[in-house]
Amino acid sequence: MDDLVLAGSLGIIGLCIVAIMVLYGVFSLAGLIFSSYASGEYGIVLVCIVAILMAGSLYMAVGWWLHATDRI
Repeated sequence: MDDLVLAGSLGIIGLCIVAIMVLYGVFSLAGLIFSSYASGEYGIVLVCIVAILMAGSLYMAVGWWLHATDRI
């Protein structure tokens, strides 16, 4: 039972660390987009938005492919 508690605790700590890293990345990207927009660098804003849309589209495409092949 002690090993199960240890593994679960380490898993939760790992998930929290990953969540903090993802939130830091999101806030950093939002700051980059805002500062670029405020300074008139619309090319960087466009590239960031296109990259976000492409990542979302790829995520949905993988989900649809996994659903179509009955893997999920």
